[in-house]
Amino acid sequence: MSRPLIAGLLGGLAVLLAVSAARAMTFEDLKILIQNHGLTSVEAVVARLPVDLRGNFTLAYSSQSLQGADHDNPRAILFGSDATLVLTFNGHPQQRRYDELEVLQFRTASREFELYSIKFGDEVTFSGPNPAICLSCHGRSPRPIWGSYDYEQTDDNHWPGFYGSTHDAPASNDVERQAFVRFRERALLHPRYRHLQWRMDGAPWFPYGEGAYQHRLRPNNRLGNLLARLNALKIAHEAALGDFLQHYPNTALLWLLQCPQTQLDKFAPWLDTVFEMRFRRDRNHALYRDLDAVDPANRALFQLEKLLSGLEVYTWNMSVSTLPRGKRFSTGIVTIDQLVTAALLGELRPSITWLRQYHRPWKTRQLYDTFREGYYDANVAPGGVGEQYDKLGLYYDAARARQACVRLAASVVAEQDRHR
Repeated sequence: MSRPLIAGLLGGLAVLLAVSAARAMTFEDLKILIQNHGLTSVEAVVARLPVDLRGNFTLAYSSQSLQGADHDNPRAILFGSDATLVLTFNGHPQQRRYDELEVLQFRTASREFELYSIKFGDEVTFSGPNPAICLSCHGRSPRPIWGSYDYEQTDDNHWPGFYGSTHDAPASNDVERQAFVRFRERALLHPRYRHLQWRMDGAPWFPYGEGAYQHRLRPNNRLGNLLARLNALKIAHEAALGDFLQHYPNTALLWLLQCPQTQLDKFAPWLDTVFEMRFRRDRNHALYRDLDAVDPANRALFQLEKLLSGLEVYTWNMSVSTLPRGKRFSTGIVTIDQLVTAALLGELRPSITWLRQYHRPWKTRQLYDTFREGYYDANVAPGGVGEQYDKLGLYYDAARARQACVRLAASVVAEQDRHR
């Protein structure tokens, strides 16, 4: 065996060892792995991925993405334990983009998402960050796209087009149950899908459950939780650097903490005035058409999102839709607005010293046990899922934080007068 080949193999092994031992895989690690091993197909790459990626995945049988999908050859979405790197592929040569891996990378340092495509053939082609064709759906400042989870729904619309569309349980849907059983039998022999982890003791429907609430058997719900936390970090970072929060920190916090003082008649007209000053109606016709269409209950949230984040629309909702009429994104426990507030409190805590006494970070245990006593130990802790959530950002004691509302309200009038 030649020295260059040995060096390449050792380099690829070093990448895998470093990833499995210390951190999640990155796009750069993936690129090195492909180049050092001379991998020329999607299946060759999947076979060499870390177990963390091959064991944490979900499957879409109807896809609005660039990659095609069907029940027998679904789009596999591999997201690992923290979703900082997401890889997707499908399974039939006649499907769109069969010869490509799509990649979503979250950059922790810059709090940004990046999109990539890797095309296989006679040569392997790596796209640069954020190809224009990807930004048409993910936005100019890319964000993940994922469906909201309303756990009280009992129909098939939690995650339409995904196995486990209802509460992550293919067994609860006749069509999905039959298709998933058929697919899984074939998947064990398929050149791509067979490299995924299909076994877990006591979980015959792995990676899904049979209607149980354990998050380790709920990849759709878990992926939504992970992506929402990462997106909240991105939004909070952008907002903390923006003009609106710099000028109106008390006003922004008053709204974000859902303080009762925001219900006063004078706040809504003031917000309308500031919004009009920032985004002139005669120059932003589409924006105001959306504003006029939004649910009145969400009007202030819509305005605040634009004032904090700019005109990159609907990044908070993680929706591909350009209509703001639906419900805010929810993990089933908290909304995206609450997660952004939690991330912003963490960003602002060092600079607004008096806020510290009202900001008590909560781990996932406290959040879920408030939802239902004992829920965390029974459903989130197994498999270390709660710890995975905590690594991507802590929640906060909302009741304690709202004790700051009186002080915030007293500061708002002066703050607004100062920046008229």
